[in-house]
Amino acid sequence: MAELSRNAQLLKYFAQQYPGIPRKRLVKLAYMTDILGRQYLGKPLSGMNWILYHHGPYSQEIPEAINELEVQDLCWTEVINAPTGEATWKKLYDAGKPVLFDFSLAEDQVLGFVIRTYRDMPMDELMLDVVYETTPYKQAEKFGDNLQMNLVDDEGKREFGFDLEAIARAERQAEEGDFVTAREYFDGLRDRITARYAERD
Repeated sequence: MAELSRNAQLLKYFAQQYPGIPRKRLVKLAYMTDILGRQYLGKPLSGMNWILYHHGPYSQEIPEAINELEVQDLCWTEVINAPTGEATWKKLYDAGKPVLFDFSLAEDQVLGFVIRTYRDMPMDELMLDVVYETTPYKQAEKFGDNLQMNLVDDEGKREFGFDLEAIARAERQAEEGDFVTAREYFDGLRDRITARYAERD
């Protein structure tokens, strides 16, 4: 099984979820993943450096990650020329070959949320109501500026007061039957206390 950089893993994940994902949407999903990762986990899921660009946030690492996928025959790109010849559209297709992702349980939760929420959202809505409203994007002043992604670090943790990583682990343990209910815990505690007093008598 192929070993991939985190950037390439992220793009392949989205390519698997969206047959023929347009480059513009792919970039925005990756950006929102890093935003949400920082907000709820205190860290991005990728190693991408985001800048202010013509159509919103962009990372120069995107083409490199796509090339990594293409070289390993994990994805392929379709380029569509506009009728006027002034623009091209690019779509990324998954080749159907499995890879070993190394996303944590909480990172999986972030990725799942991004797909459920933004995969089919109309692009205008995604851009205007979501991406353009993020703090790093609003703080940038001119094209080419690095987006200060750290501005959103731990926002979600502070606002809601929970650790997504811990919740994801607990949820996995519960699914696997590795848990104790409150009633079982207190019954066990009562039995231990009763046994301790019985020993004293």
